[in-house]
Amino acid sequence: MMMTWLKKNTHISILAGACLLFAAYLYMTDPGDISYTKIQIEHGDSLWSLAEQYRGKMSSDDWIKLVKMENELTDIKIVAGKSLVIPVLGDQANPIKIIEIARSEQ
Repeated sequence: MMMTWLKKNTHISILAGACLLFAAYLYMTDPGDISYTKIQIEHGDSLWSLAEQYRGKMSSDDWIKLVKMENELTDIKIVAGKSLVIPVLGDQANPIKIIEIARSEQ
């Protein structure tokens, strides 16, 4: 009975399949919750290094595009000492910089 209905209503079946594929695409490409925070640019920072630190699941290119748009930057040059509004994804809101200290075990 179900197969008969599907054969008679192929346009609805195709539409439902397309909707499922689109929903799966949106789910897989969703970068997560995006919030914005203001940071101070430090000596040696670049948009690429900041992207690696704050981008979460987002691609570096997409993260940099958002930063450029939010801060009205025309290129990727940033200056130490200035502030920058950046997108922060989900649990990256308070990133922890880890410093490993070498020590000898006694």
